[in-house]
Amino acid sequence: MSDRDDDQSDQPKSGPARGKGVAYPRCGSRSMRNGLWPWYLGTVGAILCRAVICNDCGHEYDAYKPHADLATRKRNLAIGINGCGLLGIIAVIGLLVLWVWIMLPG
Repeated sequence: MSDRDDDQSDQPKSGPARGKGVAYPRCGSRSMRNGLWPWYLGTVGAILCRAVICNDCGHEYDAYKPHADLATRKRNLAIGINGCGLLGIIAVIGLLVLWVWIMLPG
C-alpha cells in the first residue's frame, strides 16, 4: 500500500481543512455549497440559519451551528417566525375591531 492509498481512507481529515467556511463535524471538510431554503422561512430565517451542503459527503447542515440538526432548526424557526406573524395579524384585527366598536355611536 502506498502513501497515496492512506490519504484516501474514510477517516476524518486530521490536517488543516481545505476550502472556506465552517468545517463539517462528520468529515472535517470545509468545501460546501449553498443548500435549499424553504420559502416559508423567508429573509428572517435566512439570517438566523444558513443551510449548506458538504461537497465531500453530501450532507446538509447549518453553517452557523454545524452540530445542530438542520431539520429541527428549520421547524423551530418556522414555528417562531410564523407564530410571531400570526400574533401580529391577530393584534391588528383586534385593535381594528376595538376601534370600530368605540367609534360607532351607540
